[in-house]
This record gives sequence, structure tokens and C-alpha cells, in this order.
Amino acid sequence: MAAGTPVTAAHTIVRVCLLLAAAIALGDGVQQLAQGGPADTAEADNAHGFLAGVYVGWAPLFAWVAATIRWQGVLVHFLAVPILLGGIGRLVSLARDGLPSPAGVFLAATLLEFALPVVIVWAHSAALRSRSRRVAAAA
Repeated sequence: MAAGTPVTAAHTIVRVCLLLAAAIALGDGVQQLAQGGPADTAEADNAHGFLAGVYVGWAPLFAWVAATIRWQGVLVHFLAVPILLGGIGRLVSLARDGLPSPAGVFLAATLLEFALPVVIVWAHSAALRSRSRRVAAAA
């Protein structure tokens, strides 16, 4: 897409959602790296540290896609998947181990991790349809 193409409302919605996802990934990942994993075994702590690092690693990707949203295609839809999987992981943990403290923070994060992918896919699909209509009209 040309550099002069305006950012639509749908682009802005996707951008905000991706930046929220970046903030969640960075904040949670750094916290998990600082606190360490469960004290059960060295293997569990090692896996926890690896996954916390991966979580932190997602943040720059989300931020970069948000910054370059006008040029993005299907990658945005793929980025919605790990956000949704994070929400599913939280639900599994809640069902297995109960609600961590502070409860409101974890419930809000879980809600965001289910809402963000839906909003991202919906808004980005709208932006792609709008882009297709502009290209067709210009041809």
C-alpha cells in the first residue's frame, strides 16, 4: 500500500489491540522472568523461564505490526491466535488451580485475551475489505 494511504478507523482499532497485546506480553513476560517459575522442580522452572522469554519476544512483533498496520495482510490474523491461546491457557489454569490473586487482574487479562483476537480479526478484515474496494475503484 502506498505511503500516502490514510489509516482507517479499522486500522486504528487493530493498532490499539496489538499494542495492548504487546503490553500484556511484555509486562507478564518480564514479571515471570523476574519471579521465576514454580519451585517444584528445576525442569518446571526451566520451561517457565523459556516460555516467559518467548512471551517477551512476542511484544516487539506485535508493536512492529501495529506500527506498520497499513501494509499488513494475513499476518495480523495469525497474531490473533497466540493471544486467544493465552486466554485458553489462563482458563485451563483457572479450572485446574483456582483464581490467582489479585483476582481482578487475572480475570481482566483473561477477558482481554478472548476479546482482543475477535476485535483484531473483525477490524482487520474490515480494513482489508476497504483496501480491496479502494484498489478496485482505482483500477
